[in-house]
Amino acid sequence: MREVDLTGVQAEASTLRNVDLSGAWLHSAKLSGCDLRGSDLSTIDPTTTDLRGASIGWEHAVQLATSLGLDVRSD
Repeated sequence: MREVDLTGVQAEASTLRNVDLSGAWLHSAKLSGCDLRGSDLSTIDPTTTDLRGASIGWEHAVQLATSLGLDVRSD
């Protein structure tokens, strides 16, 4: 699904595990409650995509926090 246009998609509670979403257009997408573990979320903007209650791995948590401008540290 690389570079797919999912603008405004309503995929609440879907399973999108191990999906390549790099370059995907996800503006105003509703992915709340989705299982996104193992997927490439590098282009997701958490300020324009609804991710409430989504399942992600710790790597994604760091990636999303960084995209929000947070300084993630292990110590």
